[in-house]
Amino acid sequence: MKTIYQAIIARLADQVPALKWTDMNIGQLDSAERPAVMLPCALISIKVTKAKSLTDTIQDCEAQVTVTLAFDVPERTSGNAPAVKRMEGLAVYDIIADTYAALQGWGTENFDSLSRTSQGEGTIKNGTFRYPVTFSVQFEDNTAN
Repeated sequence: MKTIYQAIIARLADQVPALKWTDMNIGQLDSAERPAVMLPCALISIKVTKAKSLTDTIQDCEAQVTVTLAFDVPERTSGNAPAVKRMEGLAVYDIIADTYAALQGWGTENFDSLSRTSQGEGTIKNGTFRYPVTFSVQFEDNTAN
């Protein structure tokens, strides 16, 4: 899985320059204070959801990759807000779209193409706006080989 993390981090750094921090998700956004990351950021988690043994030491794996994007709380987007403020508030969706575009259908020789399976509703916590985008991916794990 280390190979997948490294590839996704490099891909996002190359394709989504607006992201100031891209890392493995180890709970950086879960602290009681403001998170110790630069915003906007992308935090990546990978969960193997299914594995089938091909041999005693090689498995075909299906995984879920969740990219949690976090931003400073955007400007208000109400109809009463000035148009320029509404556009500033909606700018987070440009980064969300760029992240999706960078990863959808992209793969390497180490894993098949990523395919988006869900895109979450944004939440606000500890002064940050968080938005998860989840992809499925298949890969052959020969770590035990």
